[in-house]
Amino acid sequence: MANVFVPLNRFQSVITSLTGEQDEVYSTPAGVSSILLSAQITNNGLVTQPVTIFVNSNIELPVPSFEGIISGSSFLSASVGENVTLDNFSASLESASALLTLNREYIRKEVAAYTAFQNNLSETPFSFTSSRFEDYSLDIIDAIAFDIANEKVIRTGKAAKGFFTKNGVNKLKVTFSEEYSASLDAFEYINTITQQIIKNQSITGSQFVERLYQSNVTQSFTSFVPTTLQFSSSAYLIDKLINVISNTIETPSLVAQPPIQLVTNATIPAADSLSPVVAGKLVLEEGYGFVVSGSTELSVILSILESANE
Repeated sequence: MANVFVPLNRFQSVITSLTGEQDEVYSTPAGVSSILLSAQITNNGLVTQPVTIFVNSNIELPVPSFEGIISGSSFLSASVGENVTLDNFSASLESASALLTLNREYIRKEVAAYTAFQNNLSETPFSFTSSRFEDYSLDIIDAIAFDIANEKVIRTGKAAKGFFTKNGVNKLKVTFSEEYSASLDAFEYINTITQQIIKNQSITGSQFVERLYQSNVTQSFTSFVPTTLQFSSSAYLIDKLINVISNTIETPSLVAQPPIQLVTNATIPAADSLSPVVAGKLVLEEGYGFVVSGSTELSVILSILESANE
C-alpha cells in the first residue's frame, strides 16, 4: 500500500517559469507513479534559447569498495607482502576457483542446512526459506570463483549490489529484515567452509566447523595440494571478497545515480514552443524528478497522470 493517501488516479498540471538554474519542476510524490501526458516549453523571449531536460531519480546506489584488493588488473594480497600483486599465483587462484566451482552445490546445500539449524535454535525463529539461502550461496560462490580465476571484481560487485533493489533499497534490511542477521551469519559460514575447500580438505577439519549439517550432497576433492603460500594467498583473497559483500550490505557507500538526459541543448526560437515528450511514453517512479535547465525566458507546462502504487 502507498505510504500516503492519494486517489487511485489523479490529473495534475504544473505551470512554472525557469530560474536560469537546473529547476526540478516536478517530483513524483511518495506512493505514486506518474505518467507525463504532455510537456510544453515556451520561449517568451526575443531570441532563440537552448534548453536541456533530464530525469533525476534522486536515488543513491551502493558502490562496493575493493580498496586494497585490486590494483589495475592485478589482485593485491597482504598475505604475501604489503601491496604485492598475486600475478605469480594465478595457477593457485585458478585451482581454488576450480575447487569452489566443483563444490558449488555442496556449499549451497550445506549453508542452507546450517542456517536452518541455527534458526531452529533461535528464541525468535523466522519463517525459513531454504531456496533463498541456497541462491545467496550460489551467487556468492559463482561470483568469487569467476573473479579470482580472471583477476576481476566485476561479479563480486554485482553480487553485492544484488542485495539491493534497483532503487537502492537494502533488501535484507527492509524486505527480509527478520533474516538480516542470519544472512550475514550465512555469509561468514560460506567464508569458513571455503577456506577448507580450497585446501582440498574436509570442512570438518576446521576448528570453526562443529559438524556437517546435511548429507544429501557431499564435498568433492581433487589431486591438487596447495603449498602454504599458495593457500594463504587464495584464502586471503576469498576472505576479502566475501567481506566486500557483507560490508556493502551492512555499511554501504552510497553514490547518487546520475541523471538521465532526455534533451541536450535543444533550441527554441523566439515566441515558439518545444514539446519534447511523446504523450504517455515517459513514466516517473516515486521520487523521480523532471528537471529543466534553461533561461528565465522559458516557461514550462506539464500535464501529468498520477497513479497510486499498490
